[in-house]
This record gives sequence, C-alpha cells and structure tokens, in this order.
Amino acid sequence: MALREPAWRTFAAELNAALQEERGTTERAATYLLSPYGARMNRVLLAGTLSSPETIGKDPSQPFWRTRLVDPTGTIPVTAGAFQPRAMAQLQAVPGPRTAMVVGKVHLYRGNDGTAYISVRAEGFRTIDEATLRGIYADALAQSLDRLDLVQKLVGDPTLADDRFDGRPAAWIRAARESALRYPTADRPGYRAALRAVLEVVEGTRAVLPPASPAAAEVRVVPAEPSIPPPRTAPSAEERAQESTFLDLLDELVDNSSDGYADLKELVQRLAEHGMSSEMAEALLDRLGEEGVVEEPIVGRLRRA
Repeated sequence: MALREPAWRTFAAELNAALQEERGTTERAATYLLSPYGARMNRVLLAGTLSSPETIGKDPSQPFWRTRLVDPTGTIPVTAGAFQPRAMAQLQAVPGPRTAMVVGKVHLYRGNDGTAYISVRAEGFRTIDEATLRGIYADALAQSLDRLDLVQKLVGDPTLADDRFDGRPAAWIRAARESALRYPTADRPGYRAALRAVLEVVEGTRAVLPPASPAAAEVRVVPAEPSIPPPRTAPSAEERAQESTFLDLLDELVDNSSDGYADLKELVQRLAEHGMSSEMAEALLDRLGEEGVVEEPIVGRLRRA
C-alpha cells in the first residue's frame, strides 16, 4: 500500500512560482509540483484568510466551490467538489470570510496558450484563531528558510553529498537538488525577502491580513519550457478498459450537455455505477489531464482536449 503523501508547509508565493512537474512512471504514481525554493509538493498545508466561497457551474444541484486563500506572500485559489465531499461541506458550513488552515493537493493546469493555472484541491478546512495562525506561520517559515538554505548550498556546489546537510530529511535534500537543477536563475533572495512579512506576523508587529476580496484569482504565465516527463510503463489490459469506460462516459455526457462540457460530479456518479471508485476516477482524471487527453478549462467541467 502506498503511504500518504506528507503535506508540505508552504506559502502562496512558493506555489505560484512552482511551474515544473515531476511525474511517476507507473499508472498510480503521484505527480509532484517542484518549486524553485526546495519543495517537491503533492499535498500542502496553507493558512491565511479565506474569501467567501462561491459556486461554479450552471447546475445548483451539483455545486463546485471555489475560494481564495490570502497569506502575507500572496493569493492562491482553493477548490472543493465531487472528489472532496468533506472539504466541500466544511467550506459551505462557514459562508463568510475567515482565518483558516487548508490541507489539499496542488494542481497545475496548462492551457494551450502556455498559461499556467495553479490551485489547491482541498481535502479539509479548519477555522483557526490568530494564535494558531501565527504558530502555523512560524513552523512554515522555519521550514521554508531551511529549504532555501539547502538549495543555496547546492547551487554553489552541486556535488555536495547528502551527509553534508546535518541530518535534514532525505525528501528535502532530493527536492533541493531538483530545485537547484531545474530553476538555475530563480530569484531566491526575492522570496527570502518576501518571507519577512510572515516573520512580522509571527512576531506580532504586523496585523493578520484582512478578509480576502472576491476578485478573480491571478493567472500566471509559464516562464520556462515544461519538463519532459519520464516514459510511463505500458498500461495493463484492466487499466486500458478503465480508461475506455472513463472516456466513453465523458463523451456521452459532453454530447448530452448544453455547453459542451461534462459535469465532474455526474461523471463520478456514472463511473461508480460501472464499479469505479472515486479514488480510481481521480487517478484517471489526473493522468489523462497530464497527458493532454482531457482538460478542465472550467473548474468542475470537463471535455476532451
């Protein structure tokens, strides 16, 4: 059984700068988003001020929710829908802006024009007070600075052995090596400077941020060519059958829709009728999205690319 991915403690600015992916070679392997600052993220833990949630899509009976999380370094969109029923219920439970902690999976979508849309697909929300927020920031700040130090050492000397890093976690060292390799010209001093705002919140000399405004989330353009993923192992006959079922049902829903998109929640329900769990459906959606077969240009609405 695969172990659950740890949640990296990070901030919005690091997520917004993370535009390189690392993909596994097997069917169910995790996909990671690699940042210039030493994080190799599948799941993340963030904290800040959430905007009032809004539903996306035309069918009110099948909502998909979106909010924005603001921390001292920037803003990141956060979503919850059919694959995250607990998170969706938690987001709906407190409709107004509030300070909260979010755990979820990072998601990078690249449009055909080279534009990158980075977001977090929430697994859970929890409303927190200012003291708890400062504690989360203190932990994330310490980890972020340690990771920056690792990357900086490797930029200066890529040949340094792992045992030269004072017992730092192996996952951190691996991530730092990849960050130094894939982002040779990243502005790491600029990110370190941005973290001063977090330190001021931790020390109490800077107020916790006001509620996030409902303005649209920022769209960021990919500044570098996407990395070439390693070749995948050939899918088994069972995996090919699952993929065929997924795409057949997707096409059927698209053909019967009024706007040319399949509703994500309805697709999951139809797949369940064919014996496919939501976890299997999510894994298929992630893989087909990465391979450019399926796209989600509107959150919760799918079609073939």
